[in-house]
Amino acid sequence: MVREIVAEVCDIVAERGARLVGAGIMGIVKKLGRIANKKSVITVEGGLYEHYRIFRNYLHSSVWEMLGSDLSDNVIIEHSHGGSGAGALFIAASQTRDADS
Repeated sequence: MVREIVAEVCDIVAERGARLVGAGIMGIVKKLGRIANKKSVITVEGGLYEHYRIFRNYLHSSVWEMLGSDLSDNVIIEHSHGGSGAGALFIAASQTRDADS
């Protein structure tokens, strides 16, 4: 009985976390103005997204609920296999400006 309660609490926490991540992603995509007219590929890294299928399903369904069936195809969420070092490298490279520009 205790195991069932712990499993239920873990499921509730995973769903809440996935919905918060989905809301954060949608806030950024909306702020960039990329919902209605452009496709956006969002890369997510981490063991939770990669190994916990239920979290991944909750995240995808929360984005679908926020956008609806028409616009949900414009936001694609993929797993990034590069690790945090690669993500930091891409962000730094995108923000670097050439001295001659």
